[in-house]
Amino acid sequence: MYESASLDSVEVRAYRNLVRVREATPSQLARRLNLSGREAARLLATLEAKGLVSRAEGSAQRFRASPPDLALGPLLLSRQQELHAAESVMAELTEEYRRQTRRRGSVETVETVTGAPAMARTFDQLQRGARDEILALCKPPSVAVPSRGNDTQLEVLASGVRYRALYERSALEVPPEVFRIREFVACGEQARVAAEVPVKMAVADRQLAMLVSSPLPILDAGGPAATPCAEPTARPSAVLVRPGALLDALIAFFESLWAGASPLALTEDGLVGERESDRTPPPEDLLLLSLLLTGLTDTAVAGQLGTSLRTVQRRIRDLIEFAGVRTRMQLAWEASRRGWL
Repeated sequence: MYESASLDSVEVRAYRNLVRVREATPSQLARRLNLSGREAARLLATLEAKGLVSRAEGSAQRFRASPPDLALGPLLLSRQQELHAAESVMAELTEEYRRQTRRRGSVETVETVTGAPAMARTFDQLQRGARDEILALCKPPSVAVPSRGNDTQLEVLASGVRYRALYERSALEVPPEVFRIREFVACGEQARVAAEVPVKMAVADRQLAMLVSSPLPILDAGGPAATPCAEPTARPSAVLVRPGALLDALIAFFESLWAGASPLALTEDGLVGERESDRTPPPEDLLLLSLLLTGLTDTAVAGQLGTSLRTVQRRIRDLIEFAGVRTRMQLAWEASRRGWL
């Protein structure tokens, strides 16, 4: 917020300090911030020019903080207006881009990205642009990745974006990758494992997919990177797929693989491992599930169980999360596949 209001770290400290006290002189502020008297005086003059402080009535040498909503509100509103204007321009340019693509006769909005640096930048942008969820298909071979790995994912996870990542089982046999997977799972990634993952892919908010069409892996657990090619002339590449029938098919492909995969979780010793295949919901939840599968409404199920509608709906949500699926239909399929009923 303070960056949006164009305040540096020293100005922030000074303003916070003045908010906590009724008023202060330059020398008092200098002692609190470990500054010289001259530096404190210049700092207060700067804050006064920005409207963040004012002089106390009857004293030219005593300063008090202006109310935050009055001092910072106009500055933040100005930044918000700038952001809205930028979003409008982006929307116009995006529509113009798609319109020109359609004029060129493209049925699907597909774009090719060539070269490891361009692919790394695109993958980073795809992650940072997500607001809801990222779906990922990840497979070895291992590649030489920067020591930081895919730090972007950690930042995006921390912002609240969900990650569902499906790993090929062989990835759990490679120490550098499994250490990174462990870190992602600990930070909230929903992870599953399959014997084989056919392709590398990432999908952001079901609006943009990045599909690697090269044998060189870019979307590994370690993050976007590339290794030297066997042939010097070979260049890794990927395709970006925007909304359309092809993107719908890729998402359905991911969901199909996800439904048949085994969940990954951190074990008690902090290692990543597959959950036991015989893990089943408690008997009371299996009874609820059996009632649902007979076609009863949530209200009728609540009546049968002698509980509230809200409790039934909460338990259904818990079952969906337990099964690692998204819909009630997928929950029914998982119950059948795992032999719960």
